Amino acid sequence: MTLLADGDGKLIERREILLVNGVRYLIEPLRKDVPLVDRAGATLLTIIDIGKNQLIVTADWIQQCIKHYEDIDDVFQRQFLQAIVFSGGQSDSSLSSEASALLRGFGVQWHHFLIADPWNQPCPGPYILLEGYLHEPFRLYDDKNAAFFSATRSFWNFDDSGDNHGQIEIAVPSRLRSDASARLPMSGIRVAVKDNFDLKDTKTSLCSRPYLQTYPKKLKSAPCIQRLVDLGATIVGKTKLCSFAQWEEPTESIEYTSPWSPRADGFQSSGGSSNGSGAAIGAYEWLDIAIGSDTTGSILRPALWNGCFSLRPSFGTLSTEGFVSCIKYLDTPGIMGRDLQQCREFAASWYGDSLVYSGSKFSSLIWPTDYWSGIDSIQNEIALKFVSEMESALGLQHIRISLEERWLESPPEDAGHQSLNDYMIAATQDMWYDDYHAFDEFREEYWTKHHKAPYISPPTRAAWNACKSILKTDRDEAARKIDVFRSWFRTTFFNGSQPLFVMPIENVGPRYRDEPPKPPTGVHSLLLASLLESPELVVPRKSSKLLSQLPTNRSTVSTIPYVSKITRREEHLPFVVGIMGVPGSDMILMDTVLACLRSTGRPTSVRTGSNMFMQPTVKGLL
Repeated sequence: MTLLADGDGKLIERREILLVNGVRYLIEPLRKDVPLVDRAGATLLTIIDIGKNQLIVTADWIQQCIKHYEDIDDVFQRQFLQAIVFSGGQSDSSLSSEASALLRGFGVQWHHFLIADPWNQPCPGPYILLEGYLHEPFRLYDDKNAAFFSATRSFWNFDDSGDNHGQIEIAVPSRLRSDASARLPMSGIRVAVKDNFDLKDTKTSLCSRPYLQTYPKKLKSAPCIQRLVDLGATIVGKTKLCSFAQWEEPTESIEYTSPWSPRADGFQSSGGSSNGSGAAIGAYEWLDIAIGSDTTGSILRPALWNGCFSLRPSFGTLSTEGFVSCIKYLDTPGIMGRDLQQCREFAASWYGDSLVYSGSKFSSLIWPTDYWSGIDSIQNEIALKFVSEMESALGLQHIRISLEERWLESPPEDAGHQSLNDYMIAATQDMWYDDYHAFDEFREEYWTKHHKAPYISPPTRAAWNACKSILKTDRDEAARKIDVFRSWFRTTFFNGSQPLFVMPIENVGPRYRDEPPKPPTGVHSLLLASLLESPELVVPRKSSKLLSQLPTNRSTVSTIPYVSKITRREEHLPFVVGIMGVPGSDMILMDTVLACLRSTGRPTSVRTGSNMFMQPTVKGLL
């Protein structure tokens, strides 16, 4: 039964939602076997855990508790104070006279002390009581940026056939539930998962209608996602991706609308292929962490264009079982978030027993000139300021190194006299043999079931057509050359040392939704960490330096300014820096960057919306 409530919280039976003071909720029965209290009718209720040592509940304590609820929880609101159940107390617990007066002032109609087994009592937070039985409210949020493919719970859920193109709503639980289960490290954390990971009782779509229609709902979740659930995280839904995790810009997203990046003018690319995860993190305050996957920059690019922190972990740290992989020896799950400390704690819990922690300090800062030479001078200056601050924090001096020159000075024997680019360019193309053949079974099953070929979007079709001609022997040679390159790089730079590589992601400039760019080739900056099996942390950058190239009246640069062809005014694109470490240095990498940011007074978190940090003053409209 769904209920509506007017602005005063009066419940009206009507349909399967609850409207309280203009906020929509989805409600679900919590327990059907035992009533909480003997009460008829329907009541908006809040459960408050008073603890077993508190005999007299005071007005000050209740006021502090309600303020805490309002501060941390977007599901709770004061309309849920029609009644209060105090749990966890003793048989002689009671209210002070001032507390009783306070409850009357809140409009509390009745209260009750629940003495129960602390391991079996309901969690704190807002509820709906129907004929004595508890129902849990989930706040409904519109997916305004089209970041999600489906919701775990939603009043408007996605049609399994893939024919429903309407906007969906995401239902989120109260964060107060975590107060009673703090023993689980991820309790209260809301997580979105890219839709190339299996999630129990849902279909995996790859943002392809043919793929969605070919396979049934999954009987179990991918182990790395199930681990999140076991640790107490709440999976709120599955995010979109570029179809089949290819490089796909918004103009090429035919079957499903590409997610809308919230940054700048709102009409910029959201990157790929983890674009839904990035857009959701950049847009939605109610979401904490998004899980993406990375093959050759699939997390790094969305972190740039959606302005957030991200981590591509060391390869092999997290299981890829139950995850639709493109190139198994490169693919890894990864993390996207707005708060670096939260990302660090999340990663430490998620890694668990597979955590590789190196306590060694980083030995050097390396600025790879090959990659930064293609980045514009203003962005170089901002990144170098970050490097300067890291030098001060770490007591190091950065070193400018050309990988190409180092290769020519001391190449692997296998390379002969070939340059690094000449040696690797064929390998970085022929390795995509794996991506094409990863979907052989799908193409065969779809043909068998539907007696026709599946629809494939233009970039995926072009990529697969190119891959058809790659021979298995060419693929094996590509894998061998990648091993040679990895061995050379590790011997040259990682041998007995702990360097940090400061990496660009891409040159930042307007990338409108109607302007698809050309993908890079060779060992580009997005590919390096993948080939090396290294962790790479994407760090949104805020600079306080006056840049000579910018107007003299601009004293701070937190992002990259440009005049939008959409809004016809100055907008601000995100700017980020990639920090790559040696394999296994994930945690110390995050700890080091956190310490550097804090020591220089830089933000360790970003905002949602058009600008990562401050809201800039709008300059003259054109």
